[in-house]
Amino acid sequence: MTTARLAELQTRVGDLRKLIAAPPPDDADAVRELYCELVDRYRDDAEALAILRPIGDEIRRLEAAGELPSTLVARSDRRKRT
Repeated sequence: MTTARLAELQTRVGDLRKLIAAPPPDDADAVRELYCELVDRYRDDAEALAILRPIGDEIRRLEAAGELPSTLVARSDRRKRT
């Protein structure tokens, strides 16, 4: 991963952590949407996914505890078909 790409990921992870700490009351899907967007964006980058995976675990734990709304975000398949 390039330094610029890592810096971008770290910024977005910071945004996600802020969102987890204070989810907007009028947008129950915001946390899960941003997490899924990041996983989509970095799906072919093992280093990035290693950073994101524990955050996904944290989100699932908070959802199970009722501290975050449990949502399902449907995303289209963005991989190129061969």
